[in-house]
Amino acid sequence: MDREKLGAFIAESRKNAGMTQKDLAARLHITDKAVSKWERGLSYPDVTLLEPMAAVFNLSVEELMSCRKRGSAEKEGESVNALLDISRDNLKKERFRSRSRLIGVIGLLLVTVLVIRYADTWISEQRTNSIFLKETVDGENYLYVELKNEGHLLKLKCGPGVDFDAITPVDDRGDHPQYRLNCRWNQKTYTGAVSHCEPTGKISLGGLEDTMFAPDEARIFGIPSVLYAPENYYRNPYGEGYLCDYRFWLTDGAIREGYLNVVEDGSIHYTAGMDNPILMIKGCVNAAVYDWDGDFINEVIVRTRWPEKPYTVYDMVDGEITETWPDTVPDEVQEMLVCIWE
Repeated sequence: MDREKLGAFIAESRKNAGMTQKDLAARLHITDKAVSKWERGLSYPDVTLLEPMAAVFNLSVEELMSCRKRGSAEKEGESVNALLDISRDNLKKERFRSRSRLIGVIGLLLVTVLVIRYADTWISEQRTNSIFLKETVDGENYLYVELKNEGHLLKLKCGPGVDFDAITPVDDRGDHPQYRLNCRWNQKTYTGAVSHCEPTGKISLGGLEDTMFAPDEARIFGIPSVLYAPENYYRNPYGEGYLCDYRFWLTDGAIREGYLNVVEDGSIHYTAGMDNPILMIKGCVNAAVYDWDGDFINEVIVRTRWPEKPYTVYDMVDGEITETWPDTVPDEVQEMLVCIWE
């Protein structure tokens, strides 16, 4: 069916009914722009509008479709063909709309997949590390950070907020200062950028697991001479930093002065030397000597590896070691128990 012919017939019928395009649009609950497109032969009316529009013009649907008054079976056949033309045109439009919606959905899915892959590839984080190496290449400054347990060095380009000259991978004592870095890096290329880098005041010791520490000596549990030292450092499998064991033992002088350990099986057990400690603490973060209960006698306070029970206080009562588990300790003790090796 000729759209221009139908459009001209709609315009003629509208004018014969004394209506404007807005009047017809209002009667059919559509916009006057749609009526204008029909009358200019740019589009067909929707099939659902044929019957109400014919009623407005006091015509039958067949007369509207054949663009003439009813008068013969031929005209009725023409109206059927016209209706089929309109249906085909509307079907094409609907298919186009469906295809457009499908393309839109596929596009949205692709964007979502790309966003997810991008998020999985790039990491923005604040991390604490020692600096393995720093170098300048083609006028750009870079920091290299070791990714623990991954066997990779992370190459970070320094931003304007990084004081490159002030960063020291190894200090005068041979220790590795720790730095807090705000960085963004790619998990596939192990490259990225650092926007901020500041020292934490802590150090990282290479080969800490094999390090031996000279023991300290203090008055503990009322015993005037007790030696103690950390040992057996290993990476904390539950979080950052290291865990260690702490050993406390009596000196020969303490034994001579009559300070004994617990009574076992009715016999006195002397605890002189590292092999016979009076107290051995396994898998802790740190330990400190402190007068916990204010009785002028030092106890041993331990920072455990468990957030649910963060502290243990060891005391000696009648020759036996006792334990208590406070939820908190004074701030000055907390500072003593912070692990400086991370």
